[in-house]
Amino acid sequence: MTDDDILKRGCLVYFTCSIWGITKKVGGDILKPEVDPEYMDSNKKKINRKYLEPISKVRNMARTFIYKKSLPFKIPGIIFIPRDMINTVDEQMQSYQREFDAGVATFENNYHRYVEEAREKLGKLFNPLDYPTNIVKYFSFRWEFIHFSAPDETQIISNEILQREQQKYQQTIEEFRETAITTLRTTFVEMVNHVVERLSGERKIFKDSLIGNIREFINDFNALNITDDDALAAAVEKCHRILDGASVDVMRNNDMFRHEIANKMSEVRSQLGAMMVSRPLRKIRVA
Repeated sequence: MTDDDILKRGCLVYFTCSIWGITKKVGGDILKPEVDPEYMDSNKKKINRKYLEPISKVRNMARTFIYKKSLPFKIPGIIFIPRDMINTVDEQMQSYQREFDAGVATFENNYHRYVEEAREKLGKLFNPLDYPTNIVKYFSFRWEFIHFSAPDETQIISNEILQREQQKYQQTIEEFRETAITTLRTTFVEMVNHVVERLSGERKIFKDSLIGNIREFINDFNALNITDDDALAAAVEKCHRILDGASVDVMRNNDMFRHEIANKMSEVRSQLGAMMVSRPLRKIRVA
């Protein structure tokens, strides 16, 4: 697989979501007991946090969704969406944006009331300068599809600069390739470990998401496996056969069946452990 091939398997996306910050540090000489505890801990809260919770909830759901359907890229804020997921991701992100915008509109409509409530609750700590007139501009939700390619020889730059930029490009793609492999392996290893731990022993209490999350990963794996990681693909396929048709309710109520699934998943864990020997397991954080 060449450098260009791996980029042709999907699209780079820039995603950003911001919410007005409601906390602000105050001087140590401020008498905290005079302030309503809902508006004060180590920092002053400009308004009650609960008024932003609906917007924050949408942001968190959007982040979780898009990171599950993507691979991290070297450049901060940029992720890689596999080709087969682009339309699904775009449609879902449009839905999240509508929810986000609706939440911001509701917040804006009640903003004056929130400020007046803060004036009463904060007392001497209330500062009108903390509350911008145009509050909407402090919220944003956007994602953009971007183009990233090797430096063009027709650019008006010296051969020395061109060569240096081409080397940077090749290094970026190679790092992306390595990150893609490590991210998928790390994610799957952590999921398998969690399933084995929760299903082993006598513990029967676990959420449907325990199995739902790993099934979602299995369903998305072929699209996300842009590096053609055959070793991981074999482990994922084995896990798919184990969980195919397995009922979560039966796992909870039938100890023998639950232990059987746990033992089979332990075999997958052993397979993954051997696979990770030459590639250290490290936590990948998406920017």
